Amino acid sequence: SKEIETTYEFNLGSSGNMFVVKARRNIVVSSFAINSKSRGVGAVKIYTRAGSYTNHEQSRDGWELVYENDSVIHNRRGVVTELGFLDREIHIAKDRSQSFFVTSTNGLVYKGGEKEFSVYQSDEGMEIMEGIGTEGEFEGITYSPRVWSGTIWYNVVEATSSPSKSLTKLPSKSPSVSSHTSKPTSHPTPSNPTPIPTSSPTRLPTPHPTPKPTPNPTPKPISTPTTSPHQCGNALCELSENAANCPIDCSSKEIETTYEFNLGSSGNMFVVKARRNIVVSSFAINSKSRGVGAVKIYTRAGSYTNHEQSRDGWELVYENDSVIHNRRGVVTELGFLDREIHIAKDRSQSFFVTSTNGLVYKGGEKEFSVYQSDEGMEIMEGIGTEGEFEGITYSPRVWSGTIWYNVVEATSSPSKSLTKLPSKSPSVSSHTSKPTSHPTPSNPTPIPTSSPTRLPTPHPTPKPTPNPTPKPISTPTTSPHQCGNALCELSENAANCPIDCSSKEIETT
Repeated sequence: SKEIETTYEFNLGSSGNMFVVKARRNIVVSSFAINSKSRGVGAVKIYTRAGSYTNHEQSRDGWELVYENDSVIHNRRGVVTELGFLDREIHIAKDRSQSFFVTSTNGLVYKGGEKEFSVYQSDEGMEIMEGIGTEGEFEGITYSPRVWSGTIWYNVVEATSSPSKSLTKLPSKSPSVSSHTSKPTSHPTPSNPTPIPTSSPTRLPTPHPTPKPTPNPTPKPISTPTTSPHQCGNALCELSENAANCPIDCSSKEIETTYEFNLGSSGNMFVVKARRNIVVSSFAINSKSRGVGAVKIYTRAGSYTNHEQSRDGWELVYENDSVIHNRRGVVTELGFLDREIHIAKDRSQSFFVTSTNGLVYKGGEKEFSVYQSDEGMEIMEGIGTEGEFEGITYSPRVWSGTIWYNVVEATSSPSKSLTKLPSKSPSVSSHTSKPTSHPTPSNPTPIPTSSPTRLPTPHPTPKPTPNPTPKPISTPTTSPHQCGNALCELSENAANCPIDCSSKEIETT
């Protein structure tokens, strides 16, 4: 079972791809994997036809459906989604070409190419050409050139017979994909067909498609974005788009900070700022140790500053005592929050993520500075925590994980005045202009001060001392605050510091 992979890098997307495979040996294609645009259950179809897809992008004629599954569990972008075996294997004779059309209701992501029909990837058995992106199933606009993102599994086989000496003059009712004829055609041609598509194939729509073909298309795309329908499907949620009018670009968006780590503790607090009106639905974490453990996620409007040691104003939006944690550096998905978190454009929301198995993360550069962002949100550097609203904190720290969200329309205009008193359950809606979670004597500052005062200190001791030492001592101590730094110190063990010393793992490569 040979396998050939194009790439799982991406910067574009749509509902499907058409591309050509050319066999270098006699091969049998048995299975595919795709790079899906959004997670969850969706329908995938794969069509095939002998030869090139040129002039067959808008018609089902001559295409054969060889895979159909309405219940494919799609992984996130950039992660392999295996489809299993095709409904029937596809035989491709040496030096013959075969077109494939892969489409998913969850969408596909891929890279822009350099030249349609040029070889992008090859091995001893086959070549995979650059193709096109598609919108709709044999209808709608196409994008060229595009590099299909995925994997093909195949076997190299012996030829079953010698090719016939003459061409078939008329195609059979069901076009054959066997290797019996020397140069089979799927439609009668007035003369011998060319073995390779022409360098400038004629095809509607044009390589720079418009929603409808125009008599005089512009020679180059305009420099500023438009709100025309053909923007939907480019893997970016444009200002004119949202989850309702362009779900392929604006729903199940994901943003990842990093899964690299050099530190750890029991939890993280950090701030998210919305660039659009968004709804946060799900999280993934980077756990310190494998196995079943409890995870909680709290949230509050605005900054967590001065609220690290108190539950007041925080809302518990996720609690699961049976999360199966993966090893460090590997995504642990948590599933959906108990309720979605609405964050209005330009508003900030704090999150506190904690796990009994611990979390690992990186040290940061400056608390409240932007570490990661996309068109929908910014994720700030935050703090590491020990305990749940108690114990010491570490700053700055970069939370390690992923957030899934949708871009939505604003439901109403914000109020013109600040709320003077907080509600009993602090609101996370977008209805107030600058909601506060506690009354303030004057307008609150939008950004925390550069040197926030907070207990405990950035270099905490187990108990404050009347005369702290001006510099840390040069030799390690056995004080409790060493526990939780992701290292099992000489004074620690699984009994007195399970977060650092239990379920240890070592990986070679």
